Amino acid sequence: MIGTAALLVVLTGAAWLALVALVCLARPHRAREGLASMGSNWRWQLGEHVPRAIVGLAMVLRAPLAKAPHLLEIGGWFLVASSILILAVPMRWHNRYAVWWAERIPLAAYRLLALPTLAMAVLLAYITL
Repeated sequence: MIGTAALLVVLTGAAWLALVALVCLARPHRAREGLASMGSNWRWQLGEHVPRAIVGLAMVLRAPLAKAPHLLEIGGWFLVASSILILAVPMRWHNRYAVWWAERIPLAAYRLLALPTLAMAVLLAYITL
């Protein structure tokens, strides 16, 4: 039961990652705006890191049943720990860091980064099944 729930949560996370890749590919301006918005208010902050931590915990729970258990467990703990860390620092730091990157990443790079992002979404789904 928990394994199945964890599977559904991780697959939802993989689908979200694939959607982000498609936005980067089709609408790089929108992807840049989204990146610059990270940490801009509590709604964005919690909306980014609470689901991210939940997916990370689901990865840890699903790891024993996965094709690459150690990889999934390490990745899951990384998501949980980094989400907690980002939530612990002042939100303005997170937003300044996001804006700093958004201003420096060329729009063409968003399209290029879409391909490995989509590949990671597919790989995450594959190793989780």
